[in-house]
Amino acid sequence: MLRFILFLLLHYLLWFRIKNVCGEYLDSSTRYECNFNVQIEVFKKFLEELQAARKREGDIWTQISLIETKLQSVEEQLSVRKSVPASCLEAAAKSFKSGVYNITLEKFSDTPFAVYCNEEVNYGGWLVIQRRVSDAVDFDRDWREYQNGFGVLDENYWIGLEKLHAFTSSCQHELYIEMQRYSGESYYARYSEFAVGGELEGYPLKILGTYEGTAGDSLKGHVGAKFTTRDQDNDIAELGNCAVYYEGGWWFEDCGDSQLNGLYGQKSYRGNWDSIALFESLKSAQMMIRPTVECLRRMSLKAK
Repeated sequence: MLRFILFLLLHYLLWFRIKNVCGEYLDSSTRYECNFNVQIEVFKKFLEELQAARKREGDIWTQISLIETKLQSVEEQLSVRKSVPASCLEAAAKSFKSGVYNITLEKFSDTPFAVYCNEEVNYGGWLVIQRRVSDAVDFDRDWREYQNGFGVLDENYWIGLEKLHAFTSSCQHELYIEMQRYSGESYYARYSEFAVGGELEGYPLKILGTYEGTAGDSLKGHVGAKFTTRDQDNDIAELGNCAVYYEGGWWFEDCGDSQLNGLYGQKSYRGNWDSIALFESLKSAQMMIRPTVECLRRMSLKAK
């Protein structure tokens, strides 16, 4: 079709040029002496214009091809994101088993990343953000390490402040903390809401909802406190950096009533939860978050 149009265009332009040069239309009964040298130049110019038009056509098709490729890539990325769950509630919905799963979090990254999901507590769907079970991993880390996360997913682990902020600022989350003493007693503290601010604010513990549990509330005194590490002192303690003293990063104000990232060990009292016992470190601690009912309701309305 394109070639036919170009043929008609060529025929028309040549006829129009001959008419202009000769001054009249050609017919079967009249002969004219025209300057055909001029016509050759006109034809050459037309061929040049035609070649330029073809080149522009080629460029247009190249651009169309690039756009199609980009659209295909976007569709593939969207397909992958739809196939990867966005929370532990989705990830473990079929198996109902605790373990390592891949999820995506739009506010953090388009790339899926691994998390540990707990299905054994309160109907499951909990994402583990912190765990201390031994001294195998040192929690006396600098700001960048606490920001990015460290440890082993199914053992001693810290998820990272940046991910924690992304999770809790994208949707409302509740917090569940399991703790155990060396004497064997187990406790829990559950908060109806939990949110951590961003880096520019110092990753503060911004929101802590209503408490329930058996451990006592030793976290409420830390609400509003920025996160402190050995190299980033954001607390207001007069005696110095609380993270240096406890040998682990936490939301410190004037040190406070809890520090689950403190120095591990039975002889230490720096991995503590004061409302369980004063001057006593815990044998284990595990912090987990899960989207609230309000969050799930809002997400379901958004998906419609």
